[in-house]
Amino acid sequence: MKQANAAIAVLVLGAVGATPVWAQGSQATIFGTVDLAATHLSNGGGSTSGMSHSGGNISRIGLRGTEDLGSGYGAGFWFESGLNGKDGSAGGPAGNFWNRRATVSMTGPFGELRLGRDDSTTFLNTLIFDPFLTNGVAGTNTFVMNGAPIQISNAVSYFLPRSLGGFYGQLQYAWGPASTPTSKTYRGFRGGYASGPLNVSLAAAQLDFNGAGKLKIANLGASYDFGTIKPALIWAQEKRDGGPGVRGIQLGATATFGLHLLRASIGDYRTSDGAPNANWRKYGIGYAYNLSKRTMLYASYGHVTNSSGANRAVSAQGMAVPVNTPGHSASGFDIGIRHFF
Repeated sequence: MKQANAAIAVLVLGAVGATPVWAQGSQATIFGTVDLAATHLSNGGGSTSGMSHSGGNISRIGLRGTEDLGSGYGAGFWFESGLNGKDGSAGGPAGNFWNRRATVSMTGPFGELRLGRDDSTTFLNTLIFDPFLTNGVAGTNTFVMNGAPIQISNAVSYFLPRSLGGFYGQLQYAWGPASTPTSKTYRGFRGGYASGPLNVSLAAAQLDFNGAGKLKIANLGASYDFGTIKPALIWAQEKRDGGPGVRGIQLGATATFGLHLLRASIGDYRTSDGAPNANWRKYGIGYAYNLSKRTMLYASYGHVTNSSGANRAVSAQGMAVPVNTPGHSASGFDIGIRHFF
């Protein structure tokens, strides 16, 4: 299987113009997720039905490899692109094929040093502690409140070693443009404790813009696994210089019964500084059935209530979302299949 994976990796890398040479003792793997769903979205601006992707897990295709350098040291690479299975497109910006991750790293007793495009430190808490993993019509809004980046480019990341009794941490710096074309540097950290059923994590960052001030981001995530039921909390805040601030808090839970998975969440979002009555609330509920470790059937429903100055909509990846009108509610549901490979 490893030889087959390496052969496929050679073909894929060759297709994008690379000429790989595997070092002695190295391993390379191709991996990914295909996730498609029938979806309906409705809000004050209209409704639409169609096929979306990434309702259960992010659709992606990737290559990753490691090399053992001896004495506890290693090297590795990771390339990962979004994948839109409904039409075969890469799902990223034009000219940015490996839009989700493109990194090279060194590991050892000191931890890990990673260079390249990667998830931002402040996105990870919203991902890990959301019952829906930020995906589909029911996913959290705590990572799309006020412009905080999901992935960042030109980044240097340092991770603490995994032998600290449950404590973990990450420092991250990115030269501009770290996110959008107008962005400059990104500086962030994330630290937490995970041992047994408890996981708690705090993250904060600052993203600078060309002539447009700074965006300050902070969030906290926590979960406790009781066995069958796992409740989770996300608190998040984003504040722009001279602009509105947004604060969100979400309570969620997952419940596992054999092959059955139930998910639910409620999030409250409030704005400040020149954005009156622009608050909204989101509810999510979902059910999934695991046909195997790799294949899952799922259904989810999301509903947003807006105050008079807010026009938040329920969205789905791969579908155009009708623009909502202020004060109107929005909803959506999806029924899909997710398969890992």
